[in-house]
Amino acid sequence: MASKNSLSLLHEYGGDSSEDEVSGPRVSTKRTFREDEENPHSGPQFKRLPVPSICSNASKEPECIDDPSLHDGRVRSFPHERGNWATFVYIPFEATTGVTDLLAFIQEIVPENLDLKISDNFHISLTKTVVLKYHWITPFVQGVKENIKLFRKFFILFDSIQVYCNEERTRTFLGIQIKSGHDSLIKLVQLLDRCLLEYGLPVFYKDPSFHLSIAWCVGDKKETLQTYLPKINQKFSELMQSHPQEEFYIYVNSLLCKSGNKYFQLMLN
Repeated sequence: MASKNSLSLLHEYGGDSSEDEVSGPRVSTKRTFREDEENPHSGPQFKRLPVPSICSNASKEPECIDDPSLHDGRVRSFPHERGNWATFVYIPFEATTGVTDLLAFIQEIVPENLDLKISDNFHISLTKTVVLKYHWITPFVQGVKENIKLFRKFFILFDSIQVYCNEERTRTFLGIQIKSGHDSLIKLVQLLDRCLLEYGLPVFYKDPSFHLSIAWCVGDKKETLQTYLPKINQKFSELMQSHPQEEFYIYVNSLLCKSGNKYFQLMLN
């Protein structure tokens, strides 16, 4: 009798137990699928649950399409590859009337054949443009925020106009040099360099010349543009005297990080 009862209990245990159990009637999953194949329109249906979006989209990223025609002939420092996001950190600047008047004057005296273009993103760079993998973007930004969270807000005053050329000699810039705020900028760069080194990325220039880029042209036209500097700087001095002082300084209370088409604001203390 005991043996018979044991066999009966074993049969019941094997019939009800299943690691694939779902909420609802206690029915063997294998049996349900077999019955569904024979008569898919009868009885309760047990369907496979969809894969959560967090899993299905884990390896996906927004596609970044590079179209040189959208960049006025600018040449990339490195080729675009899927999964690589061009990234840099900078101080933004909203163009003032004084700067706008200066640019109008520059366009008047610089020959048209130089095809000088007004910058569409006024800023002071604090890092080189580096490459981040898509899955690095969030932790990199969080790391920067952590490193600068105690950094105090400060002022930057402008000085004079200079000509700059990028490392690849593919673009030449007109930029407004920094008169004061240099020490704070150096300390910020040092904090950002630490974040870059954690990802094996190149740090900023050893002896940076901080400036606000306001216009540019394709190619190495440094010598040509330097011939116009005396007139440009004379006009700049006049504008600094005739316009309110606040039009020629920046109150730095935050930085921006641009990665591909994403922007992240990084607040100072």
